Amino acid sequence: MPARYVIHAATMELGGPTSGEIITAATAATLRKADELGCRSLALVAFGTGVGGFPLDDAARLMVGAVRRHRPGSLQRVVFAVHGDAAERAFSAAIQAGEDTARR
Repeated sequence: MPARYVIHAATMELGGPTSGEIITAATAATLRKADELGCRSLALVAFGTGVGGFPLDDAARLMVGAVRRHRPGSLQRVVFAVHGDAAERAFSAAIQAGEDTARR
C-alpha cells in the first residue's frame, strides 16, 4: 500500500496490557496527526488486538466510535485495514451498528 506517511500509535504501556482508554486515545491521536499532516486518507489497523490481547469486537467498537467523533480537517477517508475474517466481521459489525444508531 503506497503511503506518504506512517503514523505509529503505541497501545501498550511499558510492561502492561492495553486498555479501551488507550485504544481510544491512540485512535484519536492518529486521526489528529493525519489531519495535522494534511492527509486526505488514512488506513488504520486493529489497535491493541495482537500482542496487546485486547478483544477484537471491543477494539472495533472503540475505534469506529473514535472515527465517528473526529471532526476532520483535511481527512476525507478512513479505511480499517484489518487482517482475517474475524477482524473484518468485527469492524463491519461496528460500522453497521454506528450507521443503525445514526438513523434513529
